[in-house]
Amino acid sequence: MDSNPLSVLVTGSSGFIGTHVVRHLHAAGHRVTGFDLVPPEDTCPDSSFYLCGDIRTDRLPHSGIDAVVHLAALAGVRPSLDRPLEYETTNVVGTIRLLEFCRRMGVPRFVFASSSSVYGPETPLPDEETTPANPCSPYALTKLHGEQWGRIRDRGSKIEDRG
Repeated sequence: MDSNPLSVLVTGSSGFIGTHVVRHLHAAGHRVTGFDLVPPEDTCPDSSFYLCGDIRTDRLPHSGIDAVVHLAALAGVRPSLDRPLEYETTNVVGTIRLLEFCRRMGVPRFVFASSSSVYGPETPLPDEETTPANPCSPYALTKLHGEQWGRIRDRGSKIEDRG
């Protein structure tokens, strides 16, 4: 992140990683807006805000966002086997919706939390980003699709309109 204070929207802000990211960003001097389905267990740091909402359907902040840290997702390999459509709509459609929000609002920074499960269960640890993807569950596939949507959006922002 820049050395200048940013206004950062953190989705999944009430989760284990999200609470740490919110605290870290706040300690670094950034203005943080947390966005999650459930309220945080701990109080938000001073000057941070929390919005209760669903990335698939609810209204996102209208303006003043410099960056998005996207942590919101349905997690877990085993549960995804029984609920693949729910994982698809939350993890993929929710991600696309956030990417579109960033495009429309001119938000230049988007951080997406993927999962090592995109590499499959047989990949030796530690995984490397150059390891071929081999998702073996709906959860892993949705995280891989989120990565790919982010790449498409990033490439799209660099393509000139040649109309």
